[in-house]
Order: sequence, then C-alpha cells, then structure tokens
Amino acid sequence: MATGPYGRQWISPRASAAFSSQLLDADYYCIQGKPLKSLSLYKAEAQRNHIARRRLAIARRQLRKNFYSKGRPFNDNIGVGFVDWYPGFDNDRKGILDLFAGAGLSVSHSAVEEADILVVGCYGNQLANNSILSEDKLVIFFSGENLCPSYDIHDFSITTRSRSYCGKNVRYPQWLGELCLSQGKICLRDSHNFRHIHTQARDLAITAVYNNATPEREEMLSYLREEFGKDHIHVFGSQRTGEIDKLHVLSRSVINICFENSLGEGYVTEKLLHARMMGCKALYWGDSYYSRDFQVADILNIRDADSFEAIVEWCRMQLIRPTPFSGNLGNLDQSLFCEPPSYTNVYQKISDWAKIILAWRY
Repeated sequence: MATGPYGRQWISPRASAAFSSQLLDADYYCIQGKPLKSLSLYKAEAQRNHIARRRLAIARRQLRKNFYSKGRPFNDNIGVGFVDWYPGFDNDRKGILDLFAGAGLSVSHSAVEEADILVVGCYGNQLANNSILSEDKLVIFFSGENLCPSYDIHDFSITTRSRSYCGKNVRYPQWLGELCLSQGKICLRDSHNFRHIHTQARDLAITAVYNNATPEREEMLSYLREEFGKDHIHVFGSQRTGEIDKLHVLSRSVINICFENSLGEGYVTEKLLHARMMGCKALYWGDSYYSRDFQVADILNIRDADSFEAIVEWCRMQLIRPTPFSGNLGNLDQSLFCEPPSYTNVYQKISDWAKIILAWRY
C-alpha cells in the first residue's frame, strides 16, 4: 500500500511515463535550444502521457506570457514558488534561491499560482492532492532526507541520491549545504557562531549526539559501555540532556559515533562532516558512499567491520592517539574531502532544467 508520494514506498505506475524514450528525447531537445523539434515529440507523446501534456501546458503558458508582454522584450526572470515545506521554512528559502542564482538564472520568489517553477519539499501533501497547482509549471523536488522523488508528480529532483535517473536527479548531500565556498576557502555558513570554540584537551573519550533511540544505536552503545565503561561513553541530545553546543562537544571528543538516521544510497549527512572538521575520529553508521565524499582515514564504518571485536580494537587504537582540534572553522582543511566540495553539478542541472521554461521565451 502506498504511504504517500514521498519516501521509500510503492510509487504509482504512472511514474513510468517520465521515462518514456520520446519524453526524454523531447526534454533533451528543449534543453538544447530546439523547442520546435521537442514540440512535435511532446504532441505525439501527449496522446498517452500525462507528463507530456504538462510540458505542452508549460509551453502554452510561457508563450502566452510572451504574447501579453505587448512588444516589450520578455525578460528571463523565473518565478519560483514553494510548496509542502515545514513551518519556519521562510528563513531557509533564500538558500534555495541562491542555488538558482548560482546557476546563472534570474529568479524571484513568487506566489504558487504565478510561479514558473515549483520547488517542492517533503513535509506535506498539497502538491499530491491538488494537480492544478502544477498543471502548467515545472516541478523540482528538493530534499536533504533519504527520500525518493515521485516522477509522476515531480519533473526533476535535487536529493541526496547519487543516481541521475536519466538526467532527472542531481545529488546535493546534506553536508554540502552546510558549507560556504568562495575564493578557494571552505567554511561553515554559520561559522561566526562558533568563534568561542578554542583549542582544548579532549576530555571525552567516546560521544554520540542524537535524540531518537533506535535498537541499532542503543545496542552499539551498550556493547561499548561493556568494553570501555559507562563513564567513557557520553550521549548528548537536546531532548535528553537539554540544549547543547554540538561543535563544542565534538571539540572535546576523541571518537564521535556518527549514526545516520537511515541507510540509503548516497545518503551522507552533516554528522560526518561535523565530526571530522572538529578533529574527531569517526565511528560511522551509514552508506558506503561516504568514502567518495570524505577521506577514509580516521573513519570506520560499522557496517564494514568484520566483527564487534574489530570495532572495539579500532576504538582502542584511536583513544591512544587523539587528534588536536585546530580551532580554525574559518577555512576547513581540504584534505578532509576526497575532492574539493563544489556546487558545479547542482548549478549545471538547474540551468539545464530551467531551459524547459526559457526555451519558449523568444
């Protein structure tokens, strides 16, 4: 039974229409600046494909807007609306609009009804329950969670998954959104909030920071307490210990246990980034894709260990050689990463997808 349009669930067979050869070819021609060639394919495919019919509605809307500009050059500004986001999202909306700007597009926040592109989150069902919202708009699913887009209602997606899904998806790992990249520097977007963290002794042996207790997490901590003593295993979380300064805790930790909330292809969050940039050795539980994002030195993925004894031995070795914290959050060490972090792929895909809007503006 379907649990909704998001996440790891059965998705409507109608999503297969997004991957028909004719629709994929039509989108390709549109992106390549050949709208008339794509138009004939959309028209042929629309007889049996609801997504092709939406593409035609997009074209009609953009041509109509161009016609009613009354001789004035129709500018390239794209109206972006937002649907199915969490309370308080307004404070984070700018970050998404900045991605569009980084892709070289002129964009502005727009009411949903007037938008050219809808950026859709995973925190509601407004889009799924009201197809009229997107009948003549391009829809981009955006999520840092371990969720799968539903391509019968989304056109493209920006997710944690590394697969391109025939060019419909680009990976944007949650940890990348934590960083500000400029002039060869890598720093936290909010690094000014952490200037009070100074180099200090690592007086906490093994720490974990989380709230939701899962059997896997609690079992691992129980085993480690038996081996190292309960006084050497410290668990923090705002809902269990009150508000904490996570980076301050990490600056004092020799080993940080980084539990991802779930396992999913390409799903690597800020947990590993925070641990490594603070100089912690990381005992990780997550997808193996982390080894393509971060250098594997000083990281052990629990899922890759041969036995619990091997995990314990790895922890013992790390505890006898803790790494000092440099205290420099203004320019993170590039050696933490397998390759320099970049938004280039995200910018390129957003630029390509936007051409399905701009192709009809003459």
